[in-house]
Amino acid sequence: MVIPARCETRVRVVECPAVTREVCVPVYETVAVPVYETKCTPQYEAVEVPVYATREVPCYAEQCKETYRDVEVPVYATREVPVYTTQDVPEYKDVEVACYATREVPVYDTRRVPQYQQVEVPDYCTREVPVMQEVCDPRTGVTSQVQCGTRTETYQSGSHLESRLCGYAEETFQCGTRCETYQSGTRTEQQCVGMRTETVPCGTRSECYQSGTETRQEFAGYVRETVQVGTRSECYQSGTTTEQRYCGDKVEVVQTGSRDEQRLAGYRTEVEVVCPATTQTIEEVVQIPARTVTVAVAASKADVKPLPGTTVVLTQDEYRREVASANGR
Repeated sequence: MVIPARCETRVRVVECPAVTREVCVPVYETVAVPVYETKCTPQYEAVEVPVYATREVPCYAEQCKETYRDVEVPVYATREVPVYTTQDVPEYKDVEVACYATREVPVYDTRRVPQYQQVEVPDYCTREVPVMQEVCDPRTGVTSQVQCGTRTETYQSGSHLESRLCGYAEETFQCGTRCETYQSGTRTEQQCVGMRTETVPCGTRSECYQSGTETRQEFAGYVRETVQVGTRSECYQSGTTTEQRYCGDKVEVVQTGSRDEQRLAGYRTEVEVVCPATTQTIEEVVQIPARTVTVAVAASKADVKPLPGTTVVLTQDEYRREVASANGR
């Protein structure tokens, strides 16, 4: 039997891919730029400088010199002869007496000592960020993002450590000294314990006697001779010394450090989404052509084989439903 052709409405979901474009984005890098300054270096040259010294030069003159001869002369002297008498002499004994001395004793006080700790402080730099603007194409009506310039943006590039006051600590320190008297030991003194009588010298008397002879110089005449009467100071060059003498400045350009700069290193290509991906629901009418099937009337569906030219076996109820479905369009 033939199942007539029919039209069937089917609904399907179609995914529309995103619309993208390639955009060139500038890439920046940090470059260390050397800093130079002019340096003046003094220049010196070695110069031979004479060295002078002073010396004493003897001065001579002729003079008449007296001459003498030796003569033996008796020598008299006066001697003191002791005179004695009796007197009371005190007697002493040794006594231990305490000795005192002074010493410096340290004096202490307390003070507040500041305490510091390392604090991490952020470092900031600036960079150029592109500014985008929406532009509508009048021919296609498509809106796209176009770079219209740049803006300067500050960002944290790192950090460094700083010492900051975090409080105070009590500390004991020596603020001075004070003088203290203490017994440093003992000394032995003589203390009178009584009197005793003894014979002691009470003076002397003078007595003249010949103590011997002496050799004296007796004038014998004059003699002429050349003698040194003194010296005079004379300045002479004793040598030379090498000294460093300033001869000018040497001007040179030296590198004193470096500074960081942001420079354009090139461009990188990024994919920018102009229109995101979407999904659409589409209803379409499908023409199902007529087909020939085998209908099992008396036997069961499983026992019937498809007739030549057919591939499907249906029961009568299934065939009626298919025909009703085809006619109900």
